[in-house]
Amino acid sequence: ACGGAGFLAENRLTGLRSDLDVYVTFEGDNNVLLQLVGKRLLGDYAKQFAGKPADVARLVAGQTAGRIYNGAGLRRLGQAVTDFGSTARSVELGLRADHQHELLTARVEQMVADVAAKLRPAAKMSPAESAAVFNENQNDLIAAARAHAELLQWEAFTDALDRIDDEDSRMVLTWVRDLFGLQLIETHLAWYLITGRLSAQRAAAVSSYIDRLCARLRPHAQDLVDAFAYEPEHVRAPIASGAERDRQEEAAQYYADLAASGNAPQKEPKPKKR
Repeated sequence: ACGGAGFLAENRLTGLRSDLDVYVTFEGDNNVLLQLVGKRLLGDYAKQFAGKPADVARLVAGQTAGRIYNGAGLRRLGQAVTDFGSTARSVELGLRADHQHELLTARVEQMVADVAAKLRPAAKMSPAESAAVFNENQNDLIAAARAHAELLQWEAFTDALDRIDDEDSRMVLTWVRDLFGLQLIETHLAWYLITGRLSAQRAAAVSSYIDRLCARLRPHAQDLVDAFAYEPEHVRAPIASGAERDRQEEAAQYYADLAASGNAPQKEPKPKKR
């Protein structure tokens, strides 16, 4: 948004970026941290069934039934019937806060279960073979960890909304939360469609509602930025000092004076069409 001026050292953006990059490398880069989160998720998943073969059997049966229910299109059929082809009904019946939470949570749980199932044979393999299986599924593990982190962000934002007393502020920030949640769902829309968790109608309603939220939030954009309470002493960048506006006004005045003096270059006439 700053154009070429954003790359100038005097505006500090490049230096700030370099400084902030340090904070993601204290314990390894983000991929390493996501690997640790993924391993923790797998560990917590395994603990649920330690020494409980009956629970494992119930889980497998439940996952199988869920895949059949979703994969056969029964969930999508039910959504299509209740929505009647109405975007408003799709939003009201499938994209409100509790639905967002359900969709985000279901994705994390399914991804962790899928990775765990793929890694289960590695327990009986040699260390080298086990490491190879883990590496083959590392992308899925990192994706599950990222989805878990996104879910935690959504939940933390939602918890904070309950502590806001001013109704207008809570309404605007609820729109921000919904925009975040629906953007996550839209990013992974293919997953929700493939797994049968969203009908085509509701999938289309996601993008439609995002556009509507952006229109609602546009008048409040400056207030949301101002809420960070950045002052000139925090910014300390010529691009934010008003100097650029002064340059633009000076240039506009120069060309206005040049035109008034009659010395402005004459525009070339447009060639006549043959």
